Amino acid sequence: MKKNILIFLLLSLSAFQMASARSFGQVRNLINADNKPYHFGFILGFNSMDFNVSHNGIVDKDGNRWYADQTDLAVGFTVGIIGDLRLAESFNLRFTPALMFGDRTLKFVDQNGFNELSVPVKSTIINFPLTVKARGQRRGNWRPYLLAGGSATLDLGKQKENVIMLKMMDYGIEFGFGIDCYLPYFKLAPEFKMYLGLSDVLERNRPEILDIDDLKYTNALSKLTSRLFILSFNFE
Repeated sequence: MKKNILIFLLLSLSAFQMASARSFGQVRNLINADNKPYHFGFILGFNSMDFNVSHNGIVDKDGNRWYADQTDLAVGFTVGIIGDLRLAESFNLRFTPALMFGDRTLKFVDQNGFNELSVPVKSTIINFPLTVKARGQRRGNWRPYLLAGGSATLDLGKQKENVIMLKMMDYGIEFGFGIDCYLPYFKLAPEFKMYLGLSDVLERNRPEILDIDDLKYTNALSKLTSRLFILSFNFE
């Protein structure tokens, strides 16, 4: 799956470089687009959700220590809206809430490698990023930019029957880059960004678990934080 994601990113980048090369030096489209005090748009894209796992080495009642890792990166879907406020010639403030569908799988293995359990964790995340967009110099019909800011997330995909459950709220930082491509009637911007969660999203209060032995998987983790990789296409 990681190989497929890399191939997709390389193909997307190659296609955009070809389009940019053709537009360089030509008559510029949407000459006054960047002078608008504010504008709106929408987002379509893909995401890949990841965990950063920390262990505490606690021994269960059978004398085993459990360790977890995410087995692979799966591709999910992203859709959102764009609100953009012009601050200066090269800086914009952006609010880009998005709905993201994805899943992750945690694989637990004991210290001897004899016992293992794969736990699927599905997520439906509403992301609320507030970022500053720093734009470079426009060249023909394209213009590169960088993004940085903070974000809060709301996970609606709680699975109470699962041995691992995530908290609903999280917060973190976002950063990334992209290129505005000025077409005759709108801007299209391929964009890649990363979200790094700062809080522990592992839900430890699990009164609904009837088999106490299932708590050993939660107890084996000292901290679980989220990472999101987002490839989007912005229409503005």
